Amino acid sequence: MQKLIFTLLLSLIYQLNLSAKPASFKILGKVLDADTGYVLIRNLTKPLPDTVQIIKGEFIYNGSAEEVTPHVITDYANRYQMFFAEPNAVMHIILKQKEMQITFIDGSKGHEVFRKLIMMQDPLQKEMELLQQAGSYPSANKDSIQQAAIRINNQRNDNFYSFLKEYGNTEVASFIVYSSISNERSIDANLADSMFSYLKDKGRTSFYGIETEKAINKLRAVTIGYMAPDFTLPDSTEKKKYRLSDFRGKYVLIDFWASWCGPCKAEIPYLKTAYEKFHNKGFEIISVSLDDKREAWMNSMRQFKMPWTQISDVKGFRSVVNDLYPIPSIPKTLLLDRTGKIIAADLRGHALDIKLEELLGK
Repeated sequence: MQKLIFTLLLSLIYQLNLSAKPASFKILGKVLDADTGYVLIRNLTKPLPDTVQIIKGEFIYNGSAEEVTPHVITDYANRYQMFFAEPNAVMHIILKQKEMQITFIDGSKGHEVFRKLIMMQDPLQKEMELLQQAGSYPSANKDSIQQAAIRINNQRNDNFYSFLKEYGNTEVASFIVYSSISNERSIDANLADSMFSYLKDKGRTSFYGIETEKAINKLRAVTIGYMAPDFTLPDSTEKKKYRLSDFRGKYVLIDFWASWCGPCKAEIPYLKTAYEKFHNKGFEIISVSLDDKREAWMNSMRQFKMPWTQISDVKGFRSVVNDLYPIPSIPKTLLLDRTGKIIAADLRGHALDIKLEELLGK
């Protein structure tokens, strides 16, 4: 009996391993303007492309995908065209290589979903390009052009949300939302949350659905009104660790800095003044160093004699906090209320004093 159970378990594990392997797909390609050469095909979830040889104006590519996945076909000049491949698909692509333009593609239901968005947005994009050209002339009516641009942008937004409403359960929609959040600096956590609310089923469980949620969590981490993510880091002795949530009940300034950062060090006198004035009223500072050299960090601490909590894993911008907070540059500060919610960001100079007076009195 035990042997039978063991055999069944092995069989189950084998079947699970088989099901975990990505399914293959095939692309049969035709190049209209080249008999020989190469194209590069890259799965956007992976770092490197595959090189595919063109022979007699044709190429064959065998890839693998666990789900509907964005790919690009590109050349050595980094010109590219995007398409979506999917498990078990046999796709046909016709390519003009000199223009790096796909003139025909079929065989992927996921790509058909993507094509619907492109068909909605392309005419508006072309209209916007013509409008920009018209605006370059000295005699152009700027007010009229501005009104037309607003109309086009509103229609593009309407199309975008209409697409999400209909196809929010697809991997394609999750990639579109992820791309928007990653590439548009104007998108804040509130707008990103609104986009994410349209995703459901595969739109959330797919690779880019998960990556989208991670990206939104990072936006929330530096947005007023959201809770600051908890983290734990050691002090310079590496013997004691501090957890952000341990400081609940106090107003806390998280100060991301480094010993090599001139503007960061210029803020230290202001931080000292605020700490001396408000610490006994329930104010705390946690300085998180993004140094990657321990001695440099420790030398700065000795030099500036900062009396508040100093922590770091001394990994620079590879620090664990960078997985939680988007910190493209420093100094970066976040002021938290007693519950750990962000109530202000990047208070420089006397602005911190003024805000703390509002909260804790003079």
